[in-house]
Amino acid sequence: MTDTVISVQNISKMYPLYDNPRDRLNQSLWHALPKFMRGKPRQFYREFWALRDISFNIKQGETWGLIGRNGSGKSTLLQIIAGTTAPTTGTVQVNGRVAALLELGSGFNPEFTGRENVYLNGAVWGLSRTETENLYDDIVAFADIGDFINQPVKLYSSGMKVRLAFAVQAFVPKEVLIVDEALSVGDIFFQAKCVNQMQKMLDDGVTVLFVSHDVGAIKSFCQYGLLLDDGQMVEIGSVEKVTETYMESMRRVSDKDGIKISTSQEISFSLSHPALENTSAFQKRASFRRVQNGQANFINVQLLNQNEQEITYVEYEQPIILRMAIEICDKDILTLLAGYHIRDKNGVNIIYSDSAIENREIYDPRPGERYIIDWHFKAVLASGKYNVAVVLSIPQDLENGQVHFCDFVPVSLQFEMAPRPQARLYGAVHWDNALEIKRLE
Repeated sequence: MTDTVISVQNISKMYPLYDNPRDRLNQSLWHALPKFMRGKPRQFYREFWALRDISFNIKQGETWGLIGRNGSGKSTLLQIIAGTTAPTTGTVQVNGRVAALLELGSGFNPEFTGRENVYLNGAVWGLSRTETENLYDDIVAFADIGDFINQPVKLYSSGMKVRLAFAVQAFVPKEVLIVDEALSVGDIFFQAKCVNQMQKMLDDGVTVLFVSHDVGAIKSFCQYGLLLDDGQMVEIGSVEKVTETYMESMRRVSDKDGIKISTSQEISFSLSHPALENTSAFQKRASFRRVQNGQANFINVQLLNQNEQEITYVEYEQPIILRMAIEICDKDILTLLAGYHIRDKNGVNIIYSDSAIENREIYDPRPGERYIIDWHFKAVLASGKYNVAVVLSIPQDLENGQVHFCDFVPVSLQFEMAPRPQARLYGAVHWDNALEIKRLE
């Protein structure tokens, strides 16, 4: 594999920034004037350079991870390579067809159904209707959006859009696949499914450019890395070297902002603890549909009474402890979140919480460290059987719900709730009320 598929030479990209609409109009009018009437050059805008002097070559079958803080120029660079944005200076040469998943729902007509959009994209790719029909079943099966394939795309959720978009890009013929942060919208099982599909593409010789804030995903999937900061190339080379440089720069930012490691009683560092013993039962339960990326893992999850004895039957309003024992495996974690879902027998989420909601994040954990995380609450659920799913994740954009999962265990433990001894509970959970009743005279 010695053929160069992508050649980027001295790429720069400038965007004009106007302080007000009048300046934009003046600039347009100045350009519209004949040259002999313009006089001295006039510039009614400020220059913003999203990229400056970027050069590199990518060979067939290589996997590259683009990494950097928000606003560093990653997406702009991908858009230039994909051909959706032109560089201000420099040249890009791509040998082969490029499939790009850059923006959520891009390439779809919102008024068309999912099925119609599949055929539309096939036509854009130059495929005949017969060729698209041969791919259609695989695309629909991979997207797994059910009957919504026959509904207008404007009715789709963000997750459904990214499912269909990736499915189309995964099966059309291509030499280069470009994937931006759009995958972070999908659920964890779909993310794992996409990574497996990208691995199959690599086996077929497809070149992959992958953008993510998830250092673990970059390290596990990519051979090479490129670090951007403020539109400039800071580091290029092996993925280990590039991610190390990135994490070191992020630690300097964290130190500057005064971020410290959590030392709360609820989240405590531990090398020896009863929760670290007899973990075989948990590991057996956890094996069902567990998804991990190797950065941090659950060692054990237990449901305990106030005497710290394991229980599977819970009385109404009984104080209980949900205990998590976790281990840090990767040095490239700045912030780690732990969370849990309590689900009923139908898999419906009844209760959810995580350490971001409780303002108890774990900052700058180190490989080999182990933590005990205790959640204290009273059981106020309706009678029935419940399952607890647990998750460790690295936050990306919490306002939009974007995280990268380190370990997701759909079935960490199960328990049964006793009936409420007083009046029957008709809802799924009892909401704590302050009730006041006054008789009017």
